[in-house]
Amino acid sequence: MNSKQPDDLTVRLIQADKSADVVHAGAACLATMLDGFGWVRSRQSLERREAGRREVIRLEKSKWNRSGSRIEFAVTFLSVFDDDLGAWRRANLELTVDRPESMESIVCASSFLDMSSRNFVVLTRSEERSARLDRFAAHLRETALSWFAATADPEKTGLTAPDALVTPWGFAQDLLEFLVSTGHHAQARVLWERTQEQYPTHQDAFAAGRAMAGARERPRWHTPEALGWSASVLELL
Repeated sequence: MNSKQPDDLTVRLIQADKSADVVHAGAACLATMLDGFGWVRSRQSLERREAGRREVIRLEKSKWNRSGSRIEFAVTFLSVFDDDLGAWRRANLELTVDRPESMESIVCASSFLDMSSRNFVVLTRSEERSARLDRFAAHLRETALSWFAATADPEKTGLTAPDALVTPWGFAQDLLEFLVSTGHHAQARVLWERTQEQYPTHQDAFAAGRAMAGARERPRWHTPEALGWSASVLELL
């Protein structure tokens, strides 16, 4: 993949002096190195949109940044949102648990530190900035972009979703709803079975969630009970 930055961005990056300007130029350059991503300054994130799916790489500048002393920013969080999933949840309230409105379309999310300790890039010295960003972009392609790809195809997500997402207290439930909303019930069952196999000690909580579904009660989001509840109401048992 060609990661060469456009000349105007390169010039801005090299000539920037104030730490905030360096971070902004660096983030804009980094976006051009990652296929399809753009820099959204208002949200401090790199984002890629395709057919209603939005992939987000959240950035954070260091509170210790000082011009001429140290300038860096880090990747802190990855998340995926899907407009069609949000619409499905609004239309099928009986099949989903309550979430914050900002999470209505969430598919999955993860701290980047769960994937790599190389989560930041230092851009203090102007003559080193382009090369450092190029290396950091290569690292993000291997880590962040691979993580996004693992949940992008609902025909495979049940098998390819990273183990860190397939947890009773995390985004397994959101992924189940995503797969059912796209008509991929078989993959949803695969994901549900994976979670049960990986966390056999949570069987009682799963059973409690299924009982809640039978009693028409609603569990809290991101709990083992919620996962068992979803398996029941989504007819994955």
